[in-house]
Amino acid sequence: MQTLFTIGVLVVVAAVAAAIWWRSQRKAAASRENHWFKAFAAERGGTFGSGMPSFGVFHPTGRPLTGAPDDPWVEFRLGDRPVLGIDTRESYRHFDDHVYFRDLHVTQVRVPPGPELRIVPGRPVSMPTLPPDSALDAEVARWLAANPRFGQREVVVENGSARTWGPGCATRQSLTTEAQYLADLADHLPPALWRVSGGAS
Repeated sequence: MQTLFTIGVLVVVAAVAAAIWWRSQRKAAASRENHWFKAFAAERGGTFGSGMPSFGVFHPTGRPLTGAPDDPWVEFRLGDRPVLGIDTRESYRHFDDHVYFRDLHVTQVRVPPGPELRIVPGRPVSMPTLPPDSALDAEVARWLAANPRFGQREVVVENGSARTWGPGCATRQSLTTEAQYLADLADHLPPALWRVSGGAS
């Protein structure tokens, strides 16, 4: 009798968990369907969450884009540059040791291939794929000191993409402003950066 009761409880718990998961999936799908990216893509002649974006990665950590992101995304052009905007969520562990999620948006523009470059406000520029004493590393550091406006946002340039991100969902203003910032950054970076392969100095 005890065994049947235990099995019954487990079945009920599994059914409730499955129902919660199914509801969250349906809600996420409905959210993607009604996302403002759809209208934005239509206005800009872009693509909204259909198939694969033509370039880029979809998360600040730099995980490669191996499939279309599950999150709402839009690709459009800013001048001659493709731009990718993604609304996603990141997990974090709260002080009570529970994992929570917060909204995050990512903006990327296509750039020429080059070595990895990381800009973090208040820190020296980092180029992890080059030796620390690389002449290019020093040149980019001098360039950033002479152009401090490009050191105000956290930016990663890698895999043919320059990307930045911020808290909260993307808005029309944030997406276009961040895309313009990244395009300006790419246009002003030292030309030597684009002449170096990702793994050599």
